[in-house]
Amino acid sequence: MTAPLLFARYRPKTLEPRDSLGAKWLRLLEQLDLAPAVAGRRTCIKMHLGGGTGFTTIHPFFTRKLVAKVKAAGAREVFVADSPDAVRAAVERGYTPEVIGCPLVAVTGPKDNEFRRLPIQPPLRTLVAVEVGRPVLAAEALIDFAHVKGHGACGFGGASKNVSMGCVTQNTRRDLHALEGGIQWTAALCDTCRKCIENCPTGAMKFTDAGNLEIFFHHCKLCQHCSLVCPRGALQVEGGGYRAFQEGLARTTAQVLAHFPPPHRVFINVLLNISVYCDCWGMTTPSLVPDIGILAGTDIVAIEQATLDLVKNEDLITATLPPGMAPDGEGHLFQRLFGKDPHAVIEFMEALKLGGQRYELVEVE
Repeated sequence: MTAPLLFARYRPKTLEPRDSLGAKWLRLLEQLDLAPAVAGRRTCIKMHLGGGTGFTTIHPFFTRKLVAKVKAAGAREVFVADSPDAVRAAVERGYTPEVIGCPLVAVTGPKDNEFRRLPIQPPLRTLVAVEVGRPVLAAEALIDFAHVKGHGACGFGGASKNVSMGCVTQNTRRDLHALEGGIQWTAALCDTCRKCIENCPTGAMKFTDAGNLEIFFHHCKLCQHCSLVCPRGALQVEGGGYRAFQEGLARTTAQVLAHFPPPHRVFINVLLNISVYCDCWGMTTPSLVPDIGILAGTDIVAIEQATLDLVKNEDLITATLPPGMAPDGEGHLFQRLFGKDPHAVIEFMEALKLGGQRYELVEVE
């Protein structure tokens, strides 16, 4: 089955206002026909509101227009949701109830303690359950409004990551990241020569004050440089740890979406300000590629596949890469930058029957 996806291209054909992305966004919302999904229902719009000194989250203009369309489509209630810390600091990026037109709600409550613990069956390594926010589960329709960006732990963040890491407690986010694994350090063999740290191309390793080796897997490319250079064999690279993380994201996404029947799910991926780091870093870095536009549809697998297809190797703006980072090897641009195949989460979601990879772009003129 081929999923239709609405696509509002950022690059205009003319300099007339009607060809701008803002105007196309309004036409996209009209064509999306939100009424079947939200009419008479309490609707959650899940976003990432950013933090720290970051400023390239989804612009409040797009959020305000989406909220207005959801209300016009007959939603009984509408709210925008994100993590407690992000909601508390949302005003710094221009998100207020007055600006966006609806309340801002912490997905797991202000103290990160309002959740339902849902089992992962069968367990995925150490992941046996996830804590999903009660405010989200109390909604009757879900609009997954995601800002697409690169990600050192899983290759990229889009619709799936916005739900799986964004609708759960901090404890569950920690449990998901624990799946990354991939490198085993044997303290008894280590003489702290620091050759691994000095030769790590991404600066992902350090020794703690207690003398333990700490690996920041967001940066780790599983390139094996550390294990190859270690003179005492204290580091063993298992490889593929990111795939377990991506499977964890897919399994958590499935748990959240199980509470929203397919007719009451909408997915919107915003391909603007596609930075090398996730919004959760609380900072903004230059765009990796020129701004692309906005995708919308009802199939999460298709929209993630289309997102990756639109981010092309040849469009990389090399001058914006952080020092020490350069594309390497073959595959998708995100894979060449982070050493992790971004398609894995799509494959896991398709295996869970959350959708299909085939799509057709319907361009909004």
